[in-house]
Amino acid sequence: MNELDMDAQEEKRPVFLTVLAVLSLVNIGWSFMTNMFSYLRGPMSEDQMEQYKADLSRSFIDLDNGGEGMQMLVDMKNNIMHMVEALNANHTMNVLSTCLVLILGAVGVVMMLRRRKLGFHLYILYSFFASTQLYLFVAPSFIINAVVILSLVLSGIFILLYAQNLKWMK
Repeated sequence: MNELDMDAQEEKRPVFLTVLAVLSLVNIGWSFMTNMFSYLRGPMSEDQMEQYKADLSRSFIDLDNGGEGMQMLVDMKNNIMHMVEALNANHTMNVLSTCLVLILGAVGVVMMLRRRKLGFHLYILYSFFASTQLYLFVAPSFIINAVVILSLVLSGIFILLYAQNLKWMK
């Protein structure tokens, strides 16, 4: 192999990076579309909110009689209701801030595909903001910690996977 062929091989984008980027962009794109539809639909009316609460209560009805072990699930139901109320009250700001975070993530992924390390750092910011954004609109006592922890763990996995491609980026 001559030197020109070796340079061409080094310039080729790693397949693993492409797979990660496609997965990330599909997730970000789907989330963006969902947020746009939510924005266009607007916040729930009082009747819709009451219907949602009734449906949620029906789905948890058997838990109230389940004894001490089920109290945690009943508390989770109440936290979900408070979260939905808070997010509905701040509907527009929640959707717009989510869209900004998603745009940050998409820019980060595209920059990584273009060999820019800055994209990796933007992706880290996106991951952190996406995982913790609920705290802007919902009181911490009502946030289900398991959801935030799961989001942070999954984000951390993707960050570590992207980090495997840092040597290819400039």
